[in-house]
Amino acid sequence: MIKNQRGFALIQVMLVFAILIIVAAKMQYEQRLQIERTRQMLFISQAQAYTESAEGVATVGLYLDAEYTDNDNFYEAWSTTTSVYPPADGWLLGAELNDLQGRFNLNWLSTDGSNRANAAKGFKRLLTLLEQDEDIADELLNWFDSESSIDQDYNDQQPPYAPSYHLMADVSELLLLKSVSYDAYSELAPYLSALPAGSALNVNTAPVAVIQSIASYIDDSSAEELVANREEEGYDSTSDFLDHEIFESNEDEDRYISSLSVNSEWFELYTEVSFENRVHRTTSLLYRNGSDVTLYGRNRSVSEANHIPGDPVKIDTSTDAQSDEELEQ
Repeated sequence: MIKNQRGFALIQVMLVFAILIIVAAKMQYEQRLQIERTRQMLFISQAQAYTESAEGVATVGLYLDAEYTDNDNFYEAWSTTTSVYPPADGWLLGAELNDLQGRFNLNWLSTDGSNRANAAKGFKRLLTLLEQDEDIADELLNWFDSESSIDQDYNDQQPPYAPSYHLMADVSELLLLKSVSYDAYSELAPYLSALPAGSALNVNTAPVAVIQSIASYIDDSSAEELVANREEEGYDSTSDFLDHEIFESNEDEDRYISSLSVNSEWFELYTEVSFENRVHRTTSLLYRNGSDVTLYGRNRSVSEANHIPGDPVKIDTSTDAQSDEELEQ
């Protein structure tokens, strides 16, 4: 009887120890989790501070650019100045500015557009040049038009949704169209923007394919020549751009994109902050009206900088693109 009691007592002691081990392990896990949460919160807070500092520098740069130059091109300081440097021990900050007005603006096809029918033709031309389905342009026209009666067309999606019939706020909204696959979007996105419908196309930063979307008669060689003629200074005026013989010989033909410019108002700042194995990426939308620069919004669901195809001066500003040795040099 006594032996049985001793055996039962031993089992109780072992159970108590097992419970204590489980409780201690759980407490240790929760402590490690709390430490990691605190580290992540501190990292995000510091990364946001560095991002805001980069936004301040970009704002000053765009202000000075407006004060001292008359056009915007790839070889200006705001475009060529890319930075990857350590703001503190163990930290790296990468930042660069990209022009958004050298791209085809999807909102030209909206009901706010001055000539959405012509803009759709220009978009179809761009789609053809990039080997994508022209039906995307037709669906986009309907997406913007509240009288198109396509509300029910997306009920079979998971989850179901309906067109907003408003301007697109981001190019990624193009993925809501049934005719746009992710592969098609990946090919198109670098050539596109989602800006106010009245925004002009900057011919000093537009790539060859977007230049060709201006009019049906601009062939490959003419578009390449128009881009080459920009050289490092860019066109001083749209008249200089339109003086090319391709426009003079087709002066009676309509242009798909009539609103052209040699400078830009909308820019995107890409910042990437890293510390140890953590990375914080942000794009900031900046609007410049004269010399007044305003931050319109931020997007943290990004993975890389949004370069214009054919940008001749950009370097890789990701914080893992350069070694510590290179940074010290």
